[in-house]
Amino acid sequence: MGARRWMMEYGVALVLAFLFAMILGQVSLFRENSLGKLRASDLVQFVGYSGSVVIGWLGARALARNPPVEWKWMVPFQGLVVPCATLLAITIAYGVLLFALDPFLGKVGKAIYNWVFIVAIVADSVWLILSWVWKCAPLVAAMESRKLRKVA
Repeated sequence: MGARRWMMEYGVALVLAFLFAMILGQVSLFRENSLGKLRASDLVQFVGYSGSVVIGWLGARALARNPPVEWKWMVPFQGLVVPCATLLAITIAYGVLLFALDPFLGKVGKAIYNWVFIVAIVADSVWLILSWVWKCAPLVAAMESRKLRKVA
């Protein structure tokens, strides 16, 4: 997949979903109507921002599987793309899910919610570090030794 095609497929879709969520979430029709405790604007923002997060994560997964030919520099770092994207997605999802869940979470529910995300972020950080150690660092070291052989 080429860099331009990747950007058109995933980048544009991500930006559009984000913009629609942001714009529609501010429209008075959505801000003034609710279903119980859940405002329509919060629901629209939840759906739009969630879509952006999912599109971004899927784009990162596609990038890790098949990086554009133009981005040869990225090959040794392919193993970090999905763990980094997952860490970013989890961190963003913390706030995005609150659009839909916050009206229904009590004090205990909010504490459980926070701890679920703390555990997820720590676990993903461990995955990111292990991906570097097991996948990327050996490839970077091999590339450096090839560069040194070419110079000598």
